[in-house]
Amino acid sequence: MSIWASDNRNGHVREALTLLLSQGVINDFRIRPDDEFPFRVQVPAGIIPMTEHQAAHFALGAATAHFGDLARDGAP
Repeated sequence: MSIWASDNRNGHVREALTLLLSQGVINDFRIRPDDEFPFRVQVPAGIIPMTEHQAAHFALGAATAHFGDLARDGAP
């Protein structure tokens, strides 16, 4: 069974950023497919332009930082 609704990496990154947005981890994100750095993630410090690869690693790190304690200890 897959947790992803999409079947490609770009879609997976979009879903991961949507999860982070819904949990309040990031403020917003935009995807500009024709740009050199198509993923633009907005955090309190500003807007971070990223490639798909960078955005995937960012999403993994942000989810780990946000949910890590809950996963390890069972309490936020």
